[in-house]
Amino acid sequence: MKHLLVFLSISFLAACATSPVKVSDSRPVPLARLLAGYAALAQSSPTKATVFVIRDAGVLGSAGPARLSVDGSPVARLWTGERVQFHLSGGDHILSVVPEPQLLAGLIEKSFSFVPGRTYYFRISIGEGGFTIQPSTQLQ
Repeated sequence: MKHLLVFLSISFLAACATSPVKVSDSRPVPLARLLAGYAALAQSSPTKATVFVIRDAGVLGSAGPARLSVDGSPVARLWTGERVQFHLSGGDHILSVVPEPQLLAGLIEKSFSFVPGRTYYFRISIGEGGFTIQPSTQLQ
């Protein structure tokens, strides 16, 4: 009986896991879910870095969108399998993500450094405490 319970627990967790989505397989966030902060980041330039943020696919956490912010300004609400592309000046920026509605999981903020002319890929996935955002090589 103990072995069956362990097997079922592992199977449940594996079924709920999220997985990275390649840029080519993702969908752009609809215009209606681009937020106020997006407009300031929409214009590309050789003096800016290009940033792709893609929300993982999977059942876990799919009940609501993840709100992405850059330096405290809301950029987009992403559902599973969606992406947003924007442009940042060089230097350090804080990317944050929070579930909407914010029930049990809280805000996650991480600082990243960007170099103009480079392209960066980030994924929003589900961790033990809720959403997390991290750089990824699995999205290209």
